[in-house]
Order: sequence, then structure tokens, then C-alpha cells
Amino acid sequence: MDSLDISIIAGYFVFIIVAAFIFKRFAKTSSGFIRGGGAMMWWMAGATAFMTQFSAWTFTGAAAKAYEDGLAVLFLFWGNALGFFVAAMYFASRYRKLRVDTAMEVIRKRFGKTSEQVFTWLQFPLTTISAAIWLNGLAIFVAAVFHIDLYITIIGVGILVTFIAVSGGSWTVSATNVIQLVLLMAITLTVGAYALIYIGGPVELIEKSEIPSFMGTDINYWQIFVVWVVFIMAKQTMGTNNAMSCYRFLVTVNEKEARKAAWVAGLMFVIGPIMWFIPPWVTATMHVDLQTFYPNLGASANNAAYLFFIQNYMPQGVLGLVLAAMIAATIAPMTTALNRNAGIFVRNVYQSVINPEATETQQMRMSKISTLFNGVISIGAALLFASIKEYSFFDLMMLFGALLQMPLVIPSLLALVFVKTPDWSAWATLVVGLLVSCFMQFVFDVNWLLPLFSADAFTHRESVDLTVVAMLVAQIVISGGFFALSSLFYKEPQGVRKQELQLFYHNLATPISAQEEALVDGKQGAYLGRLSQVLGALIILVGVIFETGYDMLTFIVIGGLILWAGNHLYKSRLAIRQVTEETIISNGQ
Repeated sequence: MDSLDISIIAGYFVFIIVAAFIFKRFAKTSSGFIRGGGAMMWWMAGATAFMTQFSAWTFTGAAAKAYEDGLAVLFLFWGNALGFFVAAMYFASRYRKLRVDTAMEVIRKRFGKTSEQVFTWLQFPLTTISAAIWLNGLAIFVAAVFHIDLYITIIGVGILVTFIAVSGGSWTVSATNVIQLVLLMAITLTVGAYALIYIGGPVELIEKSEIPSFMGTDINYWQIFVVWVVFIMAKQTMGTNNAMSCYRFLVTVNEKEARKAAWVAGLMFVIGPIMWFIPPWVTATMHVDLQTFYPNLGASANNAAYLFFIQNYMPQGVLGLVLAAMIAATIAPMTTALNRNAGIFVRNVYQSVINPEATETQQMRMSKISTLFNGVISIGAALLFASIKEYSFFDLMMLFGALLQMPLVIPSLLALVFVKTPDWSAWATLVVGLLVSCFMQFVFDVNWLLPLFSADAFTHRESVDLTVVAMLVAQIVISGGFFALSSLFYKEPQGVRKQELQLFYHNLATPISAQEEALVDGKQGAYLGRLSQVLGALIILVGVIFETGYDMLTFIVIGGLILWAGNHLYKSRLAIRQVTEETIISNGQ
């Protein structure tokens, strides 16, 4: 990395901090801190939904998959697109109509306090571990490729993430997500187009590729590929639409805006991945030994397939922009995770159990304290993972997440599909799911499936893909079946619980009225538009220092795309003002 790359990364950090300072003023209440007070426009909610669905792994581990197996990796991300389309058609509006602040409030209203507390206390460590793994994964890659100290990366990015989440909660998180989305898409679209032009177009890319088929390498049975595609897309869809992921739809003004947010996130997941993986596909045609170029990565050298093209074929300075994009892809899900955990702690632990009569000031203070505490814990966990030489503890944490993830998802997903199940169905399904996970993890042998294919042995990739499919089938059939069958034991509740469920069903069936909608501040679009315009102009100015046309053009295109997006964001304030005026008139004010 040269001084220009370092300057770009430093400038990016400063820019994000400035954006956080500007938007922290919007978080005036605990509801505003937790979910933006339900006053965010659909494009801000959609940007957050999109940015929280992937991390820097997209440009490392997923890029390695693209480098090795070609098109196969696209189905993982298109599963996200399918998930958001399903959300747009069914789940997003229903979650928004429940009129809650946090995902765990959905669990409480649907299954009662016992399930709420069980899911809450399992969700905390899972989210913290995920944040630490994202941070640690980014730091390991940055240290190996750019020779930036591992611990400096963890602490630096961790502090920035915590600052964003603490300063203004959901508002600063969502605002910085929009800016990071604009930056990431402008960079990756330009780099993808540059790589495609370099190789000579899509036809040349296909002709020069040595990957035998669209299924990729190391696979002999098309049936395995097909079932893997079906179930990996089903898994992503379930992950997008379960109650614990519904926070992204709670920030909008109404259910129509929630659907729009889901549509825009889905569309970006259709287009974005194609452009993201063109560079590693092009790198694969060059027949380079990446381990020679990146010896520090060892057996994981293919993770640098994306950056190899940047470092060797893109203009000076683009490397800094791409690293900024990778950091952005890590910051977005981490800040959202910290904000989500803070909301869950305040609403579902502090207000629900510790201090039911908490004032607004106390809730706001506790939101900031819990966010700060969670951020420090995440940084500490990432540093711990980085310092462990023997990876038994790290593997244990990964196993903990793998065992719990699907058992939590199944009842959370089916909560709004089968509404007539007893309260105990949630935690009981979780127990069944854990038993299924343990069986599949410690007892199941993929070779049991050999007779189905009349095969003597599976390749490594076939074994991995079939194991994933088998685990998903077992969870869907056994855990999902158990949850559905629990409806046979449903009895109408009595007393307070009956009233809670009646309100739950009423909200689920009742659209949000104009009187319930929060007034939307047009400054959202104005501030984000101006910030994006400034960012685009600065990147264009960087391009001016180059003498060669291609180098200059690259920065002008990236900056121009950001400037174009900024103009549209700034213009959106007019539409917001019009909607706000109509709402005020309809409310008789």
C-alpha cells in the first residue's frame, strides 16, 4: 500500500465519523435510538437490509469460491434476493404491522415471556460471536495482504463501529449504511466493469474459463448441485424472514414502505453479486499461483483472488478504495448487530424484567451503556480469537453458532405462518432443533447417502454440499414438523395472555393508519445527499492527479456514480416533504 491508499482509508474513517455526528441528533428518544422511531424512508431501510446481509467475507471467502467454482457462488447471494422478494410479498408488511420496536417483542407477543427470555439470552452470545468473527476475519486478511497489524485493525475498526452505534443508535447506523452502500456499489460496479472490459467482454470470459460447467469443479452428480442450490436458497430465505431478522422492517413509516425496502434490497442482491465476482473470475483465467503472491495466507491464498486483480491491474489508489469497501462491508452488519442487541436488552430485559417503570431518560441511557458494553465485549472477543494459537476455543464458538442458528430460525420463521400453536411451541422446537443439530453434527455420516447415487465415494465438495443439505432437510422436516404438529395441542389462553394475543392478531390484520405514522424529516435525504455529493466530488478530485486517461477515468466514474446517487438522495427530500404535508393534512393538523 502506498501513501495514496493510506490517505484514502484515513479519509474514509473521518468521513464516516462526520456522518455519525450529523445524524446522532435524530435519536431523541429510546424508540428513535432503537429503530429510528419508525420514521425512516424506505431507501434507508433497504440500504441497511442490504448491507447487513453480507460482510468482508464476500470479497475474500466468497471470492475464493467464485475463483474455484465459477457461477455456483451466485446462488448463495441470489438466495438473499429470493428472501427479500418473499419478505416484500409476505413477511415485511406483517412484521411492521405488529407495531413493535425490537425483534424479541415479536417473540414475546407471539409466544409469551418465557420464550422471549430464552431467545433473548441465546441471541446475545450469538450476535457477539458473529461480530467478533466478522472483525477477526477482516483483520486476519488485512494483516496478511496489506501488512497492517492484526490488533490495530481489530481495535481501530472496533472503536469506529462502537462509536457509530453509541452516538445515535439506529439513525447513525442506518445513515452510515446508506453512505457505505453508495461507496461500495460505486467501487464494485466500476471494478467489475473494468475487469470485464480487460478480459474482452462476457463471451471472452466464458471462453477463457477452464471451469468445466456452471456447476463448477469437483462435482460429478448434477443432482447434488441442484439440491444444494434449492436448499441453500431456502436457507438464505429463512434467514432473511424469521422474526429475529425482522428489525430491518421495523424502522419504516408503514407496511408499504417496509415492502419497498425489501424490494430494493432484493433487486440489489440480483445485480450486485454478478459485478462483485467478475474480478475473481477474470483472475481464474490468468492461471496464477495465488499462494506465491500471498504466502502469508497459506492454504487460504485463494481468498485474495479479488484483490489480486485490484493490485495488479487497477490504477493506484483503487486498492485503498476497495479496502474501504471491505471495511464498510464489516462495519455495516456489526453496527446493526450492536444496535439490535441494545434494543433487545432495553426493551426485553431492562424494561421487561429489571425496571418496568423506566423513564424515557433511563431507557436512553441504558441503550447507550448496553451498546458500549456490547462493543467492548465484541472487540475483546475478536482480540481473544486473534491471540489463540490453538483454535479449539475458536472452533467451539463456531460450533456453538452452527448448532444454535437453525433451531432459533425455525420457530422464529413459522411464528407468523402457524399462529395457533401453544406458547411452549417456540422453546420446545428450539430444544428439538438442538437435538437434531447435535445428531447431524456428531452422528450423521454423509457416506450414508452413497447408495442414493450408486457411488463408491464422494468428492470433498460433494461431501460438504450434501452435509449442508442433509442438515437443512433434517431441521425443516423434524423441527418444522414438530412446530406445526404442536398446533394439535393449542388451547385458547385465558386472562391477560388472551388479551395480549387478541392485540397481536388485531395488529397483524390492521394496516398502519396515517395517524399512527411518524412524521418523516426531509433532512434525512438532504444530509445524506450532501454527504454523498461531497464524497463523490472528493473521489473525482483524486482522479485529477493522474496523468493517464484510464486511471483518471476510473476515479471519475466511481466519483460520478456517488455524485449521481447523492443528487437523487438530495432530491428525495422534496418527496418526503410532500408526503409529510399530505399526512399532516389527513390528520387534520
